[in-house]
Amino acid sequence: MFRPGTSHVYPPFKNGRYMEEYAYETLVAKQDEIKTDLVYLPIFWTNLQNHPGFAQSRAKYDIVLNQVLQTFPKNTRFFTIVQHDDGPQLQLPKNTIIFGACTGTIPLPLIYEDKTNRLSQLERKEPELFASFVGSLTHPVRQRMASAVESKPYIVCRMQKAWNVKVPMEQADEFLDLTLRSKFCLAPRGYGRSSFRFFEAILMDTIPVYFWDDVEWLPYKEHLDYTLFSVSISDISKTYDILSGISEERYQTMKTELQKVKHWFTLEGMMEYVIEKIQ
Repeated sequence: MFRPGTSHVYPPFKNGRYMEEYAYETLVAKQDEIKTDLVYLPIFWTNLQNHPGFAQSRAKYDIVLNQVLQTFPKNTRFFTIVQHDDGPQLQLPKNTIIFGACTGTIPLPLIYEDKTNRLSQLERKEPELFASFVGSLTHPVRQRMASAVESKPYIVCRMQKAWNVKVPMEQADEFLDLTLRSKFCLAPRGYGRSSFRFFEAILMDTIPVYFWDDVEWLPYKEHLDYTLFSVSISDISKTYDILSGISEERYQTMKTELQKVKHWFTLEGMMEYVIEKIQ
């Protein structure tokens, strides 16, 4: 009931499992090795909440979940892993630790499985563009970013007003081409706080530029110094000045540092972190 399958394919380069599915299989496989007092809530939030019938059946899900939770002692602490932009949309105990890609208690990277490793295997190109973005204007942050870089030299933005779960192949291919040809990949938050582009840029060895407003939703801050391999911008009007102020020497150093952190932005690296935090 709480772990439905899905035919949902988004982003277009997803070829495999969403975070919740991968986490479930990993935690089941390693359950005898993991020593924790926390109880795992194995819910496939993305699959469940993207289902067309979820809103209509939400009250029923809450009732069933509450019945399950009542079987545990009152002082039980829980944890769950959620990729969905909205976080868990069912009622959870207040002491639940939410590992979330866009919201929750502890940030995780917004990533997915691609069994073909397509982005990692693409032929690299010498950057001829300063920065690029391909996507929709689904949040005011994206609109402000677009205004900030409009007409700036060697910055290419291909934008549309409406978001669609089915990304046309030509648009997906254009994103790959422009990202590979760019020094910086503009990765603004959208409906959710995080950005798939941040992760995808890392896979393609392009420096990601994260734009945010209310919360800088970057994972692993106790382990990673993001200034070494990425750019994080909340003062969006100063975007061009910030990026153009990065020297060629620093840019090359950032490219080198990027290689050192790639494992953190894999599903394997993500689960190593989750297991570390719950033990």
